[in-house]
Formats: sequence, structure tokens, C-alpha cells
Amino acid sequence: MERKLQRGFDLRRLLAFPMLRAAGEGAVASPSENELLFELTGENPGNLLFGRFTAEEIHSRLARAGILEGLTRKGYPDPFLLLECEDPADQRVSLFAGSASRDRLLLEARLELRRFHPGKAIGPFTGESTFRMLIIHWLSLSDPDRPFTAERPRLPGQHRPGLGLLPQSIALLRGLGRELPLDGVLDVPDHFHTALFYAHAFRFLEPEHEGRFQAIARDLKEIPLALASEAIDLGCLIHADTGAPLPWEPAEQVLPIRGPLRRYLLSPEYRRLRNPAFSALRARIDWDRYRAKIAEKGAGGKYP
Repeated sequence: MERKLQRGFDLRRLLAFPMLRAAGEGAVASPSENELLFELTGENPGNLLFGRFTAEEIHSRLARAGILEGLTRKGYPDPFLLLECEDPADQRVSLFAGSASRDRLLLEARLELRRFHPGKAIGPFTGESTFRMLIIHWLSLSDPDRPFTAERPRLPGQHRPGLGLLPQSIALLRGLGRELPLDGVLDVPDHFHTALFYAHAFRFLEPEHEGRFQAIARDLKEIPLALASEAIDLGCLIHADTGAPLPWEPAEQVLPIRGPLRRYLLSPEYRRLRNPAFSALRARIDWDRYRAKIAEKGAGGKYP
């Protein structure tokens, strides 16, 4: 143990360790030897999630979040749980319907604990402000036995229909974030529909970006989501007033959990900066461009 800690020891990482940083805040347990080893050296011989949670403990948290009950309702009782946690930057939690094969995958989360810096001044924070975040690199919920339908068509990036369990999955991540404890959960949605699904619990870190996103959601709300998201992916979103392209710009979307980050994202100051961006933008889909893009692809698209 001593040899391993000496090899990977970094005092700055020690001070940033969430369990240590939270000292004095109340009922937070001291970090275990496995957590310290994971944080300071990246080693995880017990294959524990974040060097802390066993498969049994994750199973209980999946049940608490309502994920297991939801899967049972879908016809998938007693899913097989697999943790793959050797890489600190790629902590994987997977659920399978029966055997652990990709064609039976129900849920896959690829996560990382990381110190996050905004990179520029945002509200009361500088570019070097530090937040302890749970990063979502990938979160997939898929139904291996049901096809896409006209009522639930394929969304961009989807290989199989979803399971309708995103709220429960967010509850799981929020719970883990509170236990560790962290400042927030962070995702960078690469599709419009992903950001929309997250929007009930997440806020874009930059209030102006949140305002623009809400304006796009407002102006496209009468368009079927699969169609709107595909059109945006194809570069067919434009400013309604000028006709200028309005490309989708991936940005940090955050579920705030505690501390200054949560206070700011829920503050009147955040809303004061968000609201002008919301009011200033009018967006629409350029359907001529969409049809041309679909023709280039040789596909039928989702246009009625």
C-alpha cells in the first residue's frame, strides 16, 4: 500500500478528493483505503465504481432510483449487472437482459470523476474555478427486443428504441453525486433531443446558452422531436429573422448538486442573463435545405 501511494501521490489531487474536501461539512464518512488508492494512483484492484461502490451497492442504488422496477415493467426482471472500473476515466456500469452481450444491452453508463474548470469567466466564477464533477461520457438506455415504430421513431444516434427510464437514471446519478459528494453532474449533449431530455433537471452552464436553447425548444415545439433533431443535425436550423445558419453547438449542461454552483444556476442573476438570449432569438427549420440534404443522402428522411 505504501509503495503504491508513493508512486502516484499528488498533493493537489489529495486536496481535491471529494471526501476529503468535504471534511467538516457534516455526516461524510472518511475515505476508505480503496478510495484513496483510486484517487491518488488510479489503481482499482477491487473493480469498485470510483474505488468505492461494490456491485451489490450499485444494485441497491439502481433499485432505489426505480431503474430495476422500470425494467421489470418492460419485461426485463433481474438484469445482469456488470462493472468495468479499471480505467479511472472510463468507469462503466452496464445492465443486460440475460447474458452480457452487446445485443442484450439495456443500460450503459460511462462515467468519470473529474475536477472541472469552466475555461472562462461565467457569472461569479473565473476560468480557473474548480468544481468536482461527475462527467457523463456516455449514457445509453435501449430496448433490445422492441422495434422502432411510427409513434416512437428512431432519434439521431439511436440504434434501438429507448426504455423511458431517463428520469430514473438521472436520479441514480444525482444520488451518487450527493453521496460522494460532488458539485454537480455534467454532460455535453451532442444532439438537440438529448439536451431536451435532460433539460428538466440540467441547466447549461452559460446562461446565454441556456436562453438560446430554450428559445429553440420553444420555436420547434410543434415539430415532431425526431424530425426536429434530425434537421438540426443536418444543419437546417436557421435564424427566423435573417435566414443565417444556426448550428448546434455542444456545451456543458449541468445538474447542480450543491455549493456555489447550485446557488448560481438557480439564482436571479443566472435568469437575468438567460432571459435576454431567450427573447432575442427566433429559430426555424429551413425545409428546402432539409429536403436537399435528405436527397444528397439518398434517404427518405422524416419529412411528412
